Amino acid sequence: MTNSIELDRNEGLGAEDEQPVTGLKALVIVAKHHGLHLTVSQLVHDNVLDGGEVSAAQIVRCAENSGMRSKAVKLDWYDLQGAEKTFPLIVSLKDGTKMVLLRLEGDENNPRVVLQDPARDDDSVLVIDRIRLEQVWTGEVVLAKRDYEISDESQPFSLGMITALVFRERRIVRDVAIAAFALGFLALAPIMFWRLLMDKVIFYHAFNTFAVLCIAMAVAILFETLFFVLRQFLVHQLTARIDVKLSTYIFEKVLSLPIDFFERTQVGLVARDMREIFRIRTFLIGQLFGTILDSTTLLFFIPVMFFFSPLLTFIVLGIAGLIVVWLLVMLPFYRKHSAAVMAAEGAQGAFMVQSLNGIRTVKSLALDSRQKHMWDVHVARVARARLAEGLAAVSIQAVVRPLERLAVSGSFAVGVYLAITTTDTWYVGALFAFLMLAQRVASPLMQMAQLVNQFDEAQFAINIVSKLVNQPPEEGRSGHGVRTPLRGHVEFSNVVFKYKGAVSPALNGVSFEVPFGTTLGVMGKSGSGKTTITRLIQRLHSDYGGLIKIDGVDVREYDVDHLRRNVGVVLQENFLFTGSIRDNIAAAKADASFDEVVRAARLAGAEEFIDKLPRGYETHIYEGSPNLSGGQRQRIAIARALIVDPPILILDEATSALDAESEAIVNANISRIASGRTMIIISHRLSSLIKADAILVLNRGSIDDIGRHDELLMRNDIYSGLWHQQNSHAIVAPARARSNSGGPSLVS
Repeated sequence: MTNSIELDRNEGLGAEDEQPVTGLKALVIVAKHHGLHLTVSQLVHDNVLDGGEVSAAQIVRCAENSGMRSKAVKLDWYDLQGAEKTFPLIVSLKDGTKMVLLRLEGDENNPRVVLQDPARDDDSVLVIDRIRLEQVWTGEVVLAKRDYEISDESQPFSLGMITALVFRERRIVRDVAIAAFALGFLALAPIMFWRLLMDKVIFYHAFNTFAVLCIAMAVAILFETLFFVLRQFLVHQLTARIDVKLSTYIFEKVLSLPIDFFERTQVGLVARDMREIFRIRTFLIGQLFGTILDSTTLLFFIPVMFFFSPLLTFIVLGIAGLIVVWLLVMLPFYRKHSAAVMAAEGAQGAFMVQSLNGIRTVKSLALDSRQKHMWDVHVARVARARLAEGLAAVSIQAVVRPLERLAVSGSFAVGVYLAITTTDTWYVGALFAFLMLAQRVASPLMQMAQLVNQFDEAQFAINIVSKLVNQPPEEGRSGHGVRTPLRGHVEFSNVVFKYKGAVSPALNGVSFEVPFGTTLGVMGKSGSGKTTITRLIQRLHSDYGGLIKIDGVDVREYDVDHLRRNVGVVLQENFLFTGSIRDNIAAAKADASFDEVVRAARLAGAEEFIDKLPRGYETHIYEGSPNLSGGQRQRIAIARALIVDPPILILDEATSALDAESEAIVNANISRIASGRTMIIISHRLSSLIKADAILVLNRGSIDDIGRHDELLMRNDIYSGLWHQQNSHAIVAPARARSNSGGPSLVS
């Protein structure tokens, strides 16, 4: 009996007679998810295949020959649910073909799998339930993951990636290691000095030996100081380099994330996750690296300790082992409380950032007491979580601390007992030397034991940061996009777009054309899709249906940065950076001359108020720009958009928040601004659209009408209704005047 998946596949394939090579195509899809670009023909040629369907073992061999780690395993449904970190993976079907399992969806009551069929040329997916999957699945899967070299910095963020950053500084690491080994060897000098003083100088009254030992000890101290200074200098240099690399890496990765991530994620949580990178750095450079360097003394001390007394040495090492076991046992308990602290602090930080960003609303609505109460709630939650974490740490240290003391004092007590009870005089002479060795050895041993807990905290921080930066970046930043100069011919062809989580599409079959050098007005009720059009032109979203072309090229083919530099955008609420007015206008063109800044300000109508300011273009704008009016901020934003002379300029409700005077100034300059460029003006105020070459009327994501002002006023109910609503005062006022003078009235 033919199963439903086979039916779906055959429908998609049409009248093809040959069985598709789904195994290799599936591997190509999985490799693409991991940043590797393979082709079926390349795999066939490199692995000497006959071009037919391949087995799981052959897929594994092909993957490993292509720079991936891979293995074929047998799983059941429950194993599959626990293997989400290995997705996407290749599943074998009973008919011998393969599919790519992308992810799991649904809940426990209605679990579903999302599959991609390699036999189809498109990227469409097939969603089926557990029962249908088990009917056609053999249980065999192929796991494939990119095998990164230790020095490969292109790998996803992980401990391995950070190691790759450190690996690039291997010369510094080498020099630090040499200094650490030298310090470890020189650390034996004081112990040997005291031992020889006791055994050779005091007993024999050897003044010449005493002088030689003192000179040798002074030389050893000098060299130890030099190597210590050198090691600390190199460690600080390494730390600074890693800090720079990690900071720039994280910030670059966050900036490359798509806009919808920031729209659905609180800024405070993003900031908290970014700060976790410094906890990772502290662990790597301060704790892990420091412990490894300090542990180099063990290479010299432990053999000497075994030489003095194997029994006492085993006591010290055994107690250190007990500490490691105790930490491993208590690790899940402590991890639970640490996660609670992270969650509480994240919520507190997000609330703080939200309150500071909305401080004007808090003040204007007198929400101070409400915000203070909610802040107190967050503080109480953090305090409780920290208290629980602290008590968990205390319970761990309550066992670690006595064991740490026992490692030195206990071994020394055993040594004293042996010295008293044995007739071997060796114990008396070696006991003090062993005590000094045990004290020096105990510290790095305890550090190594506690490193288990510190590593778990760092791993937790790595998981947090990786969830932030390992997300798919914004499309179009590969560096291979089209960078040809833009003129400004915009064309929408049957565009369909729906926001994530939305029920209905924001745009549904929208088609229109804006010739070069013309002005298109866009109007419609709230939620009709006006702003969505501008977002798609800027390629803030790429997952739309249909075509959007600029100068005949699909916007998805352009390099994103090149596209956005050629599309100037002025929003209803514009963000101005802290700095001078000149810096804000020249933000998009750092090398702009003062004449260019003035020209852009004059074109935007901002020159008249800037010249009246005491410091003119050097006037400082504070955070949130409270020292400027809404109209002044808007005109600076327009000047900032014009500084790069974009061939396409979008005004998205740019005048709706302005007073009548500021709006009149901006509207008076629109004709000058529009000269030689394509303009798209979105506005609720239809007076701003009268001079547009065409006006697009949107209604619930679809085009209701398009035409000039006079045409729409005659034939379109939405446009004419809003026009009469906004201009009723111009009709009513003359009517009342005629009514009062006894003339005919236009109002019944």
